[in-house]
Amino acid sequence: MQNSQQTTLDLNGPILSFTSQPVGVASTGVVSGTGSGIATFTGIATASFITVGSVSNPATNTGFVTYRWYEVGVGALSDSTYVTGTGTTTLTLSRLITPTDNQREFYLTADYVPSAYGLPGVAVTVGSARSTGNAILEPASSGISTLTVYPLTEIVSQPSNRTVAVNQNATFTVNAGLTDDFFANDLTYQWYWNGVPLTQDSSTVTTYQNVTVSTTTTSYETRQQTVYRRRDISEQKSENRTFTNDGSISLPDSSYDVIVRVASGSGGNGGGDNGGPGGSGGAGRAGRFFYNSGGRNLSFTIGRRGGDGRSGGGGTGGPAGSGGAPGGRGGDAGNWSGAGGGGGGATVVYDSRTGRQTITAAGGSGGGGGSWNRGGGGGEPAGGFGGGPIALLSRGADGNGAGQDGGGGGASGGGSGPVGGGGGGGADNDRGGGGGGRTFGAYDSSQMSFDFTGTEHYGDGYVQVEYKWTETRTVEEPYTEAVQVAVPVTTTTTQTVQQNTTLSGALTPTLTVRADYVGLGTAQCKISSASSGNSPVFTDVAQFTSLSTAEQYNVNVETIGNTDTGVISLINLFNGAYEFTSALGDPTSGRVTNYFSLYAPDRDIAVEMDLYGGKGTNFGSYVGGEGGFSRVRFTLSRNTEYVIAGLTTSVNTPFIYRKGQLIACVGGGGNAGASGRGGFGGGVGIAGQSGFGRGGGQGGINFTAGTLLSNGIFGSLTSLTSISPDTKAAIPNGGRVLPCARGVYWRNQGLSACSDIGTSQFRLSDGTIVTNTGSITRGYKAGYDIIQTAGAKIGNGGNGGNGATGGAGGNEGGGGGGSGYTDGSVTVVTSTLGGSTGDAKVILRVVS
Repeated sequence: MQNSQQTTLDLNGPILSFTSQPVGVASTGVVSGTGSGIATFTGIATASFITVGSVSNPATNTGFVTYRWYEVGVGALSDSTYVTGTGTTTLTLSRLITPTDNQREFYLTADYVPSAYGLPGVAVTVGSARSTGNAILEPASSGISTLTVYPLTEIVSQPSNRTVAVNQNATFTVNAGLTDDFFANDLTYQWYWNGVPLTQDSSTVTTYQNVTVSTTTTSYETRQQTVYRRRDISEQKSENRTFTNDGSISLPDSSYDVIVRVASGSGGNGGGDNGGPGGSGGAGRAGRFFYNSGGRNLSFTIGRRGGDGRSGGGGTGGPAGSGGAPGGRGGDAGNWSGAGGGGGGATVVYDSRTGRQTITAAGGSGGGGGSWNRGGGGGEPAGGFGGGPIALLSRGADGNGAGQDGGGGGASGGGSGPVGGGGGGGADNDRGGGGGGRTFGAYDSSQMSFDFTGTEHYGDGYVQVEYKWTETRTVEEPYTEAVQVAVPVTTTTTQTVQQNTTLSGALTPTLTVRADYVGLGTAQCKISSASSGNSPVFTDVAQFTSLSTAEQYNVNVETIGNTDTGVISLINLFNGAYEFTSALGDPTSGRVTNYFSLYAPDRDIAVEMDLYGGKGTNFGSYVGGEGGFSRVRFTLSRNTEYVIAGLTTSVNTPFIYRKGQLIACVGGGGNAGASGRGGFGGGVGIAGQSGFGRGGGQGGINFTAGTLLSNGIFGSLTSLTSISPDTKAAIPNGGRVLPCARGVYWRNQGLSACSDIGTSQFRLSDGTIVTNTGSITRGYKAGYDIIQTAGAKIGNGGNGGNGATGGAGGNEGGGGGGSGYTDGSVTVVTSTLGGSTGDAKVILRVVS
């Protein structure tokens, strides 16, 4: 017999269905950081029952519905800082970022939780409401809803100030784009000139300037006025100076009535003995001379009186006279008798005009020494003055010893010289010493006259100079006179001058301006987009200046391939910016552009350089990463080499060198892969972005300014081989550039990477001279610089981008972007992640 038991369980569970499906949401995001972008998704499900049994006893819903939000490709979501409501009917996402959050997909699941025993707290009895079972086909999933995050309009590079000559074109360019390539580029441009919007692509703005014109006419009138005239006044002056010591005096050119008095020193007395007196010293000579007129410098050596001899004790003779030609010493007297006196010193006059001695006053000779009961002989006085050539003086002759006559004075000895000789010494118990010899003076008769033979002089010598001269000075004396005075009369009028400014490209990214007048203006661009969340945006205001004449900013550009001649161009940056682009080269001629070498031949030039990294290639619907962008400023030093490398299809990102030193570079974008887009390249000082999708490659890391390591690493994509200490990365990794190019030829010459080459022409990697390049200060070493840093892909992934550090290749995902770098010697104006949507290029302009 079958056993049956009554139960309240309804074996037929409810059916889950969504009464409100979540729908796609659109919001505005931000590029990075926090922002106000918020999106809310809502879904509601219900549990319905099929009626079983009598209508009076329907099934009862005693369970409840639970919810969980999912993201396609990610899985179940949990609440976090920017994600809330993941277990409710409403999912809220905040801080939405473009382009990362765009096109994310979400759906909601509903699950029925039954209650086999009724609702909590409600008693269940037989015949009452029934309990429910599990829902049919649970959990139920909603439809997929898509998050749309509108992009932002991003200005990559601002327009720069421009200075040109009158009637020359100036271009203002803005580089802008949307932050997400998913949206079609619908940017529109409208330039403003002097704050006024331009509504037509081409137009001429005519203004009228009031110019003041001054006309000057001249009339004349008679006026009494005080004027000054110059007059020379001459004054007669005189001077009389006496010199008792050596000295000099300068006579002015106007000197006249010049009188020179000269006296020499007399001789010293001889020493006495018992009953025998010493002889007296001879007198010196004094005379007066009349010099020729005119300027000269006279210098003097003053003769002194000779020293006296002394008695007894074998004393020596008296000291000689001082001066340039002293007298002779007195003779020695033996044990007791008196010694002879010293000769007097000569006084000498030296004349700068003739360059020789012109007056010599000879000194007197010394007296002889006395002996016992015998007197010494007297010294001879100086003789008279004789005209004629003056011999160079020497000291007088010394006196003889005991019992002899006094010695003669003079340069020639034997009493014939012009300087007084010393007296002889006495001999004990014998006889007195003899006196010194006779002397004489002389003068240059071509320079003066002598009025008499002179007088005898006792004591020290002297020189006395007496002269007159004329002193002339100029004075200004006022007086009144009648003069004709020009009176200018200026008439001022105002004229209206028409000024034309021609504008073209007003609705494009590049505005071209030409003015036919000297003046100023401003340009600014408004950028709009229907897709952008921050539309419109405005650029900075750029200054336009037109000058009457052009200033020269000459730069020589040497385009170098793999032959011994390059293509040489002279550009004047005053005429506008110059663009360096990637080039495939001409295979038929063998010419490939490997380097651009440039230098300023005339002077240092402050320049601004825009660096664009190359964009990565697309893969199906996935796009390659944008190249990095930077605007830097530095000075092109005169006759110094600057090299742009990397503008080739294999590298596709610029590396800038000052001689051998890498000063700046940006990163190239990574290629797209089968499962995601490529990462963006970084600008100067910015790391590369990692590739997207499964197995996306890592972006190149950033090195702060000046910290790049000295050894390099080739990226795994290149086929080039490293030389120790450099290495090569394994697939899929990127490499690292060298801070200085090592080269091949110069490395083999033993030259270090960062050293200068000196004044030289450019050499290819094998040492071949590029014959038409300039001889300037160089340091770049071609052929080995490790700018090939991109990582290789795996499978259908994308290759990484080149840069200071290359991006890694993707494994099915997109390749990573390369990083940018500077050694710190440039000024970074702007630097962005991405921003370059074409091939690599460099734009050079002068800083206005």
